[in-house]
Amino acid sequence: MRVVFMGTPDFAVPTLKAIHASPHQLVAVVTIPDRPSGRGLKTHPSEVKVAATELGYPILQPDSLKTPELAGHIKDCFPDIIVVVAFQILPPSVYEIPKFGAVNVHASLLPKYRGAAPIHRAILNGETETGVTTFQIVKKVDTGGVLLQEKTAIGNNETCGELWKKLSVLGAELIIPTLDGLDSGALLTRAQDNSNATSARKIDKSEYSIHWSLTSERIHNQIRAFSPQPGAYTFLGDQRVKLFDSEIVSEVGYQLAPGKIESQKNVFHIGTGNGVIAIRSIQISGKQRMSISQFLNGYTVEEGQDFHE
Repeated sequence: MRVVFMGTPDFAVPTLKAIHASPHQLVAVVTIPDRPSGRGLKTHPSEVKVAATELGYPILQPDSLKTPELAGHIKDCFPDIIVVVAFQILPPSVYEIPKFGAVNVHASLLPKYRGAAPIHRAILNGETETGVTTFQIVKKVDTGGVLLQEKTAIGNNETCGELWKKLSVLGAELIIPTLDGLDSGALLTRAQDNSNATSARKIDKSEYSIHWSLTSERIHNQIRAFSPQPGAYTFLGDQRVKLFDSEIVSEVGYQLAPGKIESQKNVFHIGTGNGVIAIRSIQISGKQRMSISQFLNGYTVEEGQDFHE
């Protein structure tokens, strides 16, 4: 099939490369315009643009997906299908162009976690299983008929970054049988059960802040959901710090009040609303992320100084 690919972040790159390596023909890649980022606010291309450029594909970077110009460019490519991975919401004027419409690779087991942040939400909610779904794009976001799904376990200490990479590979593995099945007519859509739908709404910045009165499980899930970026944070004195590599401590031999710190050598325990968690790496505002042993070699946690909101 002739494929137009649409995507932006590194999550989409394995799927792009999988289509490139398949018998299907990539005819164009659509991604966001280059944007300023980083401390110097230099203009950078998306990860999809970088990969597509290396592979030698024509790239479209529209300011809007609703312009007649974009629809015209896509029509001129004579696509059989559009494949979308971690991109923007497509208007009907775009997804209705190809014979097979548009297929999305979504990082959840739909209808669970419809929305912008399925990986973060799954970890925040303490899920032990997630997966990837390919489905047909329709007007209402993430509600189209399911084509294929693949499940995977979520480890107790698995971070968003680790799960992100795992699911991106899983999505790449799922796209070719999806395209093959549609092309041969052997693959049909299955309607989603809306009664089982859950939301994966966009993450709000306020959700990065740690509230130590919450349970160990909730705080642990929060730390790993925002690792490695942007990092769940708290305050030590007047310094904002980000915490990483957490683990729930089941047997510690003492009790700690919420936010209370107990540290010695490579051990760094913090009290929560119902127990204790351990932290193995930390990042002080303006500094590089470091191990707890590095932190304790360079910083002194004074008596009575605890983490706070």
